[in-house]
Amino acid sequence: TSRLLTVLLLSIISKQVYLFEKDRDGFWFLTDLGKEYVEESLADQLQELISAPEEKADISKYLKFVTFHQSFVYEEFVEGIKPITDELGDIRYRVVDGVFKQICKQAELDPENKYLIIIDEINRANIAKVFGELITLIEDDKRLGKSNELRVTLPYSKELFGVPQNLYILGTMNTSDRSIALLDIALRRRFTFIELKPDPELLKDKNIEGIQLDRVLIQINKSITAMIGRDYQIGHSYFMNIESLEDLRFAWYHRIIPLLQEYFYHDEKRLKVVIGEKFIQKIEMDENLKASLSEFRDPENQFEIADLQGNDFRDAMSKLAGN
Repeated sequence: TSRLLTVLLLSIISKQVYLFEKDRDGFWFLTDLGKEYVEESLADQLQELISAPEEKADISKYLKFVTFHQSFVYEEFVEGIKPITDELGDIRYRVVDGVFKQICKQAELDPENKYLIIIDEINRANIAKVFGELITLIEDDKRLGKSNELRVTLPYSKELFGVPQNLYILGTMNTSDRSIALLDIALRRRFTFIELKPDPELLKDKNIEGIQLDRVLIQINKSITAMIGRDYQIGHSYFMNIESLEDLRFAWYHRIIPLLQEYFYHDEKRLKVVIGEKFIQKIEMDENLKASLSEFRDPENQFEIADLQGNDFRDAMSKLAGN
């Protein structure tokens, strides 16, 4: 099972194969391309997994998943002192291993297999505080068994600790999120970065009542890139599961436009460039409201999103796609 996991991950990283997508409810599924790739490239490993005893088919042994956030700390990731209630109800304190130390121990005891820790939103935490001395230990030549093998004494348990070479670290980050700091330079230089760009080619066969979804994605991202930068482009996954005009309308009004409104907050002029003038309508006001509003904002320049239905929606999307 670990070989299957390793082959799968290395294939994704090296070839950027889009094996998975999210549905409208946020659940992951295997794409048609993914199914074909698995059948062609992983047949032997899959057969081994299917025919293996049930206890050997659990890949969770080789994998840990953690999501970083602004409150995530070293004590959760490596080790920390935590209160434990004993059988008599008394509170005692003991050193508890964090998720990274746990999988490092497993990998060190099982050098024949490969292990993986996935860190989602890796740039959301204070990297220096979470990794601590491990920033040095995760370097390739500092791993256990390598030429410059290095171990350090951990602060709480006083154990000598090193990172095994059969442990892989996979981090994900969203570069468009400017509410958080960029990835720490000390950590950045220890990783290989792979940019996953929006791929309109995956939508080339998606034609919804004459609307080419790949063209919609291309046009939106061209405008976004020109005005606020390429990091803010929207992904192809917004359109992957769309099979009807109603699906498209739902995704447009409930997923895509809310995101674009955040990007262009109180900037209806630039938003109009991105989504097209048919989706923006002027707010009608009486004279009294205009007079009151004139002290704060231009009453002649107030707009809202037009709630288009049926043919009006289809025509507006067709125009956006350049039809």
